Amino acid sequence: MPKPTAMELAARFVAVLYAATNGRTGVFRRTNDCAARAGITRAADSKRAVATAEAAGLIVVRVDEPLVLLTAKGREAAQRGRPVGR
Repeated sequence: MPKPTAMELAARFVAVLYAATNGRTGVFRRTNDCAARAGITRAADSKRAVATAEAAGLIVVRVDEPLVLLTAKGREAAQRGRPVGR
């Protein structure tokens, strides 16, 4: 099985975060919980997913704790099922 791309990992991560927050912005969730629910088991893949989603403006990462929240752009992307970054 081919290794998932950073975009694929980020899309899975954002979709799970959307489901975990019921699509609400401003609600933080634990990074590790979202990654696990998205089936992302490797720490390196989790970091890639988070970094890619953050760079695309889909999530905000807290610097003091391993927490993330969905941005309005991330919510819109998850609702429409668009690929991350487009």
